[in-house]
Amino acid sequence: MTRDPMLDKIHNVLSGFTSDGTPLNALVGDKMEYGVTILTAAMLANENLSACMDAEEMVDSAIHYYHIVQERVGYYKQNQVQSLEKMID
Repeated sequence: MTRDPMLDKIHNVLSGFTSDGTPLNALVGDKMEYGVTILTAAMLANENLSACMDAEEMVDSAIHYYHIVQERVGYYKQNQVQSLEKMID
């Protein structure tokens, strides 16, 4: 029985992407590191910010904003739960 060539291609792509099965979070880091990296990249893309901030300031700011985002998302989710509980009662 021969293997489907398309399955071999999909396997090769996934294998290359995950370093032969290494979980993605082991390659990229944890959720916070990923979020901070995205926020820092966004700051670097902004000409005004990149002209007036050094790398350490950007990363520190990205960490601060990451925590603010997480706090606000937690607040929003908590409000959703409370709204659902009110609907049930």
